[in-house]
Amino acid sequence: MEFLAFMASVFLISLSGVLAPGPLLAVTMAEGKNNKFAGFFISLGHASVEIPIILALFLFGNVVITNDIKAAIGLVGGIVLLYFAYSEYSSEERTRPTKGIISGLLMSSLNPYFIIWWLTIGFHLILQSIAFGIIGLVMFIIIHEMCDMVWLEFVSLMSNKSSRTLGRKAERALTLVSVAILVVFGIYFAYDGLVHFF
Repeated sequence: MEFLAFMASVFLISLSGVLAPGPLLAVTMAEGKNNKFAGFFISLGHASVEIPIILALFLFGNVVITNDIKAAIGLVGGIVLLYFAYSEYSSEERTRPTKGIISGLLMSSLNPYFIIWWLTIGFHLILQSIAFGIIGLVMFIIIHEMCDMVWLEFVSLMSNKSSRTLGRKAERALTLVSVAILVVFGIYFAYDGLVHFF
């Protein structure tokens, strides 16, 4: 019963993080307009960053990341988000699986709050998984990554369906929403990074 309760807590906490608006959601909406499977590929890129972090925390314990490193991640991440916003607003998207994977990788690795989540909430869940051995770790990874994948794929499918069903106006509205999210987070990440440097 303890194991089932742990799995339920992993599912609920993971879902709460996945459903929160952020850069990953914005990019999924943007790429989903032209590729209904964008969420799947973006989640693969996301997982390529996330799973090594999970394994490192499981094997070595809490990883020390200084304020300067967090600030640098925030500053670079903010600049990349603003570039993504500009690129999304000014050009047509091409359907390429590798683009989705790269987007997922960048939106995760350059998001300082993604890193902080794993060093706090995520690390606490990993510590709990240790009590159940390797099976606990494996199930933790599967449940967490499935939450990401299912949600992001749902978002890209809805984005694609809206664009195809409602036409150019819906596509333009999705573009503006995703660009707005990217700009807000880009400015916030960059500002937060600069503040910690000075």
